[in-house]
Amino acid sequence: MRKIWVWLAAALSSSALQAAELDSASLRAPLASVEVAGKNLSLTLGPGSGLAHAAGSPWSDFYSVSDRGPNIPCKDSGKVLGRELCPATDVIFPLPAYTPSIYPLQVDGDRVSLRGQAIPLHAANGTPLTGLPPQLPNGERPLGSDLQPLPYSANGVDTECIAALAKGDFWIGEEYGPSLLRVTADGVVRERLVPKGSESHYAGSAVPVRAVLPPLLARRALNRGFEGMALAPEQARLFVALQSPLANPSAEVAKASRNDRLIVVGLDAEGNFARMEGGYLLQFPDINDFAPGLKQKALKLSAMSAVDAQRVLILLQAGPKVAVYLANLRGATNLLGGTWAKPETQPSLEALADPVHSGIQPVQLHLLWQGPEEGFPKNLGKIEGMSLVDGKRLLLISDNDFGIDGAQTTVWQEPLSAAAQRMLQAQ
Repeated sequence: MRKIWVWLAAALSSSALQAAELDSASLRAPLASVEVAGKNLSLTLGPGSGLAHAAGSPWSDFYSVSDRGPNIPCKDSGKVLGRELCPATDVIFPLPAYTPSIYPLQVDGDRVSLRGQAIPLHAANGTPLTGLPPQLPNGERPLGSDLQPLPYSANGVDTECIAALAKGDFWIGEEYGPSLLRVTADGVVRERLVPKGSESHYAGSAVPVRAVLPPLLARRALNRGFEGMALAPEQARLFVALQSPLANPSAEVAKASRNDRLIVVGLDAEGNFARMEGGYLLQFPDINDFAPGLKQKALKLSAMSAVDAQRVLILLQAGPKVAVYLANLRGATNLLGGTWAKPETQPSLEALADPVHSGIQPVQLHLLWQGPEEGFPKNLGKIEGMSLVDGKRLLLISDNDFGIDGAQTTVWQEPLSAAAQRMLQAQ
């Protein structure tokens, strides 16, 4: 049985830290038992799609977020259900009424547990958000467990990353639009920010929709929208990144591209959207250097955590290879509003083999940590959340896909090296 791992550096000096499994039984609670195409699925909680710590709160307290809920992409139905059942662009939702939720977590000694109740996302009028997709261009078609079409939902979100404000509220990023959600401490989605020109796809939404994000973001590759989010410690800058390069101008370009994008959103004193501050090139390593034998499209950004107002940690993974880089925005070209932010620009940023030759300075990346070949779980799974703890350690959480394939959530601890800590302390 594959296990899903959470990596945590315990609150001790780095010399005393050792890799060890922590008790995470409460994160393995049953969710539902459902039947799809004659196969019974025992589903469990899925709290590992994003992770955050609120500035000023105890280092024992964290927040995670689920994704859109239990789902089986039809292209994977043969592996999960034993046979191909539906077109590749369709998705089966065994629990279509599932509401994406925030999970308060507590780390106490050798245990990680739920801290209170889950916080379901809902509109101010009480309407629950759903994981069913809005009807978007080049989007997915939802199916029920009976393989019959389900309705699209203007209130649908595929939540994948979270940032916690010191005042108790949240920002959440999701993949469908992609879009950003401004969320209160009790789960009310006050506003949904979407790419300019895409607002008509959310007609009838119970949540107010505002089109303020760069329009080019609507070209996100299917199921590879906003995946990483980090809030700067002073609470005025929100960093958000796509999982993979945009399908700009096509999905084929995206598959071969190394050129991802990171945006910076300026926040006001209350933590609300104030302005777009930046858009930057985040150039992935060549897959032949990162994970030889895999294709470039296998390399994905999975999580982020802020160091300061100019530097963030990004977690990249491809297959079993996992690495964390320190990304420094100082000196990088701000593309916001310029030629490379326009849909009509050809060749596109994503198609460039050498962006520096075109006058674009990417965000500087410096390797901070990577999973060792020995002593690191081979079946780690998909890490989708990361929090830098006190500048000395990381808390990482992986997505168990609600146990559809039998995965369990497991907790593990690992320190950052002294050299990595010095890199973070340097300005």
